[in-house]
Amino acid sequence: MKEKKDDYSFCFKKAGGLKLVNPNERLVEVYKKKSRSALNMLESAKEKQEDEWILDTSYYAKYFMVYALFMKVGIKSEIHDCTIFALNSLFVEEGIIDKNTYEELEKSKDLRVGALYYDKDFGREEILKRAKTAPEFCLRVESILDKITKEDIEKVIKKFNVLKSNLLRQNRWANMKRAFIIHRWDGTSKSDWYQWLKKELENKGFKVEVPEMPNTSEPRINDWINHLKKVVGKLNKDTYFIAHSIGCQAVMRFLEKENYSGKIGNVVFVAGWFKLDNLEGEEVESIANPWMNTPIDFNKVKQKINKLTVFLSTNEPYGFIEENAKTFKEKLGAKVIVEKNKGHFTEDDGISELPELINEILR
Repeated sequence: MKEKKDDYSFCFKKAGGLKLVNPNERLVEVYKKKSRSALNMLESAKEKQEDEWILDTSYYAKYFMVYALFMKVGIKSEIHDCTIFALNSLFVEEGIIDKNTYEELEKSKDLRVGALYYDKDFGREEILKRAKTAPEFCLRVESILDKITKEDIEKVIKKFNVLKSNLLRQNRWANMKRAFIIHRWDGTSKSDWYQWLKKELENKGFKVEVPEMPNTSEPRINDWINHLKKVVGKLNKDTYFIAHSIGCQAVMRFLEKENYSGKIGNVVFVAGWFKLDNLEGEEVESIANPWMNTPIDFNKVKQKINKLTVFLSTNEPYGFIEENAKTFKEKLGAKVIVEKNKGHFTEDDGISELPELINEILR
């Protein structure tokens, strides 16, 4: 699988990528010498006005001095992009090298690649600017190299291990199917069947989250949509939703607002509704009314869903079974399954497991 440009986990996986080795003073001197040799060749290229060689030698003068620093610490890298990434992540972010030094090396690399492989003409002014910065760059890095302390090296090694662990874990998650279980009004992540389903899906290889939704006793549309944006992040084909009651509304409204042109994974709604009956008093009705009366653009929701399954119950206490089922079918193309005597699918209805959900999620 081709790595994304901003995903540097490959630097810790590929042969020739980043790895820890024993510090090597002999190689420190070797790369210092290579850097000085490149500076000498740079002067010759300038005299002969060989622009590509100016870019090449100025870049390698800088790169070799940075690599001498890597040998001092005990970091090996045979991939230039990984070396430059590590320079920023391990040395700049730890305050050992200033950001301008990292940016100068990255700029020199980009110009060299552009000229060598894409025949880009950057103009002599820009080319000579890179050449002019090379001697000062090398002196600056060599000074840091000579003064780096044992504590600095320990700090870099510690950051290396943390960075490697984090990137590999993130990359592993990026390749997993993500399932989000959205609880009901007055629910929590521990309510009803949510934790049972979480374990079942994790056993199937999903990464599962059951977020605590805000102000669950008085749920507000914008609050729940905004919370889902924070929790879910970017949508993709491996994003799945399982929602319960008002959670179904929240997922639909979240999908309606998201600027995503593809289709996500499967979606399963349990006791989803557009209308409710038998509400307990005016206060509850005032909370429910915005959810029932604020229109949803069904086309925007439908175009993002691969497959939608809705579970309803014959003895749903809040009524409108047939009308809600009809809306799900006609507006969203949902498969509607009506179960017998499961109420609102809560623990108060004796529902702590819903095995029938698994096949719909996986299908």
